[in-house]
Amino acid sequence: MSKHTRLLALLLVVIMTVALAACGKPAVTPEGTLVYATSTFDQKFTPFFYTTAYDADIVNLTQGYLLASDRGGAVVENGIKGETRSYNGTDYTYHGFGDVEVVQNDDGTVDYNLKMRDDVVFSDGVKATIDDVIFGIYVMCDPMYDGSSTLYALPIEGMDEYRSGMDSLLNYIYGLGRDNTDFTNVTEEQQTAFWEKYDAATKGLAEEIVAYCVENGYAEDGDIQGAAGAWGFEPEENTIESFAKALEEAYANDVVGMIDTENAGSSVEDLFPGIDEYTQTSVSFAESAANIAGIKKTGDYTMTVHMTEFDAVAIYDMSFVIAPLHHYGNADEYDYENNKFGFTKGDLSPIKAKTADPLGCGAYTYGGYNNGVVTLNANTTYALGTPHIATLQFKEGVDSDYVPGIEAGTYDAASPSINEDTVKAIKDANGNDEIVGDVVTTYLVDYRGYGYLGINADLVKVGNDPASDASKALRKGFMTLFSVYRDSVINSYYGERAAVIQYPISNTSWAAPQPADEGYRIAYSTDVDGNPIYTDGMTDEEKYEAALDAAIGYFKAAGFTFDEASGKFTDVETTYEIMIPGQGEQDHPAYGVAVNTANALESIGITLQVNDVVTSVWSNSLNGNTAMMWAAAWQASVDPDMTQVYSSANAHGNGTNSNHYQVDDADLDKLIKDGRSSADTEYRKSVYKEAMEIILDWGCELPLYQRKECTTFSTERIVIESVPKDMTPFWGWYAEIENLEVK
Repeated sequence: MSKHTRLLALLLVVIMTVALAACGKPAVTPEGTLVYATSTFDQKFTPFFYTTAYDADIVNLTQGYLLASDRGGAVVENGIKGETRSYNGTDYTYHGFGDVEVVQNDDGTVDYNLKMRDDVVFSDGVKATIDDVIFGIYVMCDPMYDGSSTLYALPIEGMDEYRSGMDSLLNYIYGLGRDNTDFTNVTEEQQTAFWEKYDAATKGLAEEIVAYCVENGYAEDGDIQGAAGAWGFEPEENTIESFAKALEEAYANDVVGMIDTENAGSSVEDLFPGIDEYTQTSVSFAESAANIAGIKKTGDYTMTVHMTEFDAVAIYDMSFVIAPLHHYGNADEYDYENNKFGFTKGDLSPIKAKTADPLGCGAYTYGGYNNGVVTLNANTTYALGTPHIATLQFKEGVDSDYVPGIEAGTYDAASPSINEDTVKAIKDANGNDEIVGDVVTTYLVDYRGYGYLGINADLVKVGNDPASDASKALRKGFMTLFSVYRDSVINSYYGERAAVIQYPISNTSWAAPQPADEGYRIAYSTDVDGNPIYTDGMTDEEKYEAALDAAIGYFKAAGFTFDEASGKFTDVETTYEIMIPGQGEQDHPAYGVAVNTANALESIGITLQVNDVVTSVWSNSLNGNTAMMWAAAWQASVDPDMTQVYSSANAHGNGTNSNHYQVDDADLDKLIKDGRSSADTEYRKSVYKEAMEIILDWGCELPLYQRKECTTFSTERIVIESVPKDMTPFWGWYAEIENLEVK
């Protein structure tokens, strides 16, 4: 499960910003080939519709974006002239394709004034202008757009008016309902055919899930409710029809999302043949605005985005792709003054037809996909400097083969999963018991996210109020014990490749509290009276005992009866459960934490069942809000905004259903809103620190670890001095791809 699963589009804007070399470099003649090991491509290489991180690599290298970002993930406001910023005590100068000026107006509205370089040329020789940017904006804001960007969700003036009055045939028919008799914009035959296919799809999906659960031992043959329960659903009756109804109630018109998320092997087309007819066909049923009022062209290389209110996250969405209108759209259909933007509104099929045929102004041009290899060629017209390496090959492979492949010469670079086997392979290749040597050079960077344990407040509570002091005490009793076992277990599992963290935020974020900050403390390290649980010099065993005593205090505060003679609680009837996605092999960093806690709880009369399950069962329970406790890892966005994960609007299955803790707190909601509404980073940091204290007080999340990611290079074939210095989650191995060299 990914935190702030928002958004591959944000990844594109910030994490993998390419385009950042200094100007005025001497002429370069590209030479040599670099082979990079990657995973399976989805072969969607368009900036509008890519779906995987592997496809995003190709998009990032072939496309250009209006704004650059720095090593900390912050947007570079003055990319054209260049902007110098310090990182880790070193000054670095960043260049990009554009500038941005943020103007907060007296009436609360905001203007993002954007300027683009005037020397950007697409790899086919066509000059780029701001019209190419505006074209891309209208693609991503079209009512029929179904890619990963959520630009249309920003408070841009006129956005709702432009997107209203049109929808997909699927959404329109579903919205009319099964008993519709108004066939003004749809025929009765279309409606009948849709509902027949929809019902067949939900029934087929339900049957597939039940068959999978029975085959894998999660339910007995004929126990449909048991299988549905294992999958995170609760049908009213033990019938396929009832299970199908539960699926519909959960997903409504999002049949594509339903099948993509819940399937046990089948594709959307398998279960809903001809789905594209319904998702790609538009229906106009009311008048709508001819343009987006807040998107304003102000010159050949300038534009303004006018928003009705300030949104701290919006700055990251201003790094629009400079997408060649003449390639993805139709230049004859572009006339800004007459509200024509390069394609017919509601028909994105011409743009989707170019999904596997990317063209852009990035450092490399697309040379094709063949036998699992994407070939990229140096773009000699790249505005920020011709790349030194003539050819990049992204070669599909298996993670375990990445390091041996570098040693054997199959690959020149890779980003393998950093585990014991990987470390051993690197050290064996180098022959020096180090991860840096004559064969392999390894760079470790903090992962842009963190591992955690979560508790569902609606399922772990006292009485009917999950926000009561007693309910919070109950959850903090569990968290106190989970917390004390983190150091030993995480160190055993990861070694130096991860560190225990104390606040629910990635250490890579500028808003993360630091040990030197006032009020910084270890997570769940005080007892029910607010006193410190631990003292300096305690052994591990002494800490475990102190934590157990503190947990007993919390459980007493929750209302449980403790028998001093036996040392056990006598009235805890609930069997609590924690779900670990260890694939049934106990291979998960949280597994040891959960087992140690379960053993400690058993000694005081409380049962915690540790269920090690496959990912699909874990995911469905989490998304169905049926998991009492669980382990997971977040992937955080560059901005620390907490709306998606902690807002009450997304709890109890509402909104995006992404607040799985079910934390429903008005004070927290206000802090989240305040943090997102300010441009003052110091103020925002203090607000988010206060918000994190509320989250911890609810006893619903325990930060576990911040792990490392690694990138490996062949020391023999790559000029190591040309690898980017001070790599970060936002400044990866190809952030300065034009400077990278092979020997």
